[in-house]
Amino acid sequence: MSLAFVALELLDIRAGFRPDQPRGCDGRWCGEGGSLTVVRKDRTGDPRIDAKTDELLDVLNEVVESTEPGEGFLYGTRIHARLAARLRELDLPGIGRHGVEQSFVAGDIVRHGLSGSIRTDVLLRDGRTSAAPIRAIWDIKTGETGLSPRRIRALRAGAGVDDSVPIIEIHLLRGISVKGRVSVTVAIGVVVA
Repeated sequence: MSLAFVALELLDIRAGFRPDQPRGCDGRWCGEGGSLTVVRKDRTGDPRIDAKTDELLDVLNEVVESTEPGEGFLYGTRIHARLAARLRELDLPGIGRHGVEQSFVAGDIVRHGLSGSIRTDVLLRDGRTSAAPIRAIWDIKTGETGLSPRRIRALRAGAGVDDSVPIIEIHLLRGISVKGRVSVTVAIGVVVA
């Protein structure tokens, strides 16, 4: 009998069970959207980029809190679409309306979704025009996988930037990590929806 309870506990841990989650009479998670708790936050050392990361986290938190809980591909698509719409609405300096869900081929901006293009979730420029240099690229992850070295290379090649431009992953399960750069980790949390 004790083995069954151990197995159940392991399944609960693997499924991300939290006893404080509101549950209906059928045992399913119900109620409002989740909220973000940051448990890991890498820094780039660039105050402008780090401040923009904090600002993006605030907007992402707003989006997650206003979105029905979910999982899988459809949940990820819903979070990305709502985040993109909210960021365009805010028209943040350095990001603007065009620094969201931008598609590239070999450094050139192309039509969204063009075959063979690479799409960035959010990018920061040193100005408002598409000719302004790119300072940072953010990739939002909602599923189990993170950014692979291959995807990081593809983002850099697509956007036409070198290794000096940080690729910053904001992951709803693991937090913020700066890819391909030496950075200081501030252990504040993992982003949990």
